[in-house]
Amino acid sequence: MAKEEKDENEEKEGSGGSMKLIVIILVVLLLIVIGVGVALFMMMGDDDKAAESGDGATTEEVVEAKTPIYVPLHPAFLVNFEDQSSASHLQVDVQIMTYDEGVQTALKTHTPKIRNDLLLLFGSQKYEELNTMKGKRELSKKSIEVVEKALKEVGEPFKIEAFLFTSFVMQ
Repeated sequence: MAKEEKDENEEKEGSGGSMKLIVIILVVLLLIVIGVGVALFMMMGDDDKAAESGDGATTEEVVEAKTPIYVPLHPAFLVNFEDQSSASHLQVDVQIMTYDEGVQTALKTHTPKIRNDLLLLFGSQKYEELNTMKGKRELSKKSIEVVEKALKEVGEPFKIEAFLFTSFVMQ
């Protein structure tokens, strides 16, 4: 009889010990789940703040607005150099980069004026100046100024990001 009581007490203590272990495991799992939930909530909160810009646009809208738009000016420009000592002709294909669809529309609408102003600029160049990388970069900068000025004069959006030479031949 004493032995039976001892076995029952051991079973109670054993089941009590395993109950304590189960409770501890459940508490630990609950804490982990709560911690993960809080971490996810905080990360999502940061994303919402980061996704909004000063004007209330979301990141998705900003990315769309920052997609470059390339506008080719066809056909290629072909001009004579002022000074024909080494080469007599310049032929260039160009594309204009902007982020503004309004600028894209304006470039297409006012292509004749823009081409005219660029032809005058290209025709006034000297071979010696354009034969260097620095000279080509300067021509690109001047070209941006010419295009922006032409668009301003007609009251159109004018923000040009880059003036790209896609072909540059001097003969």
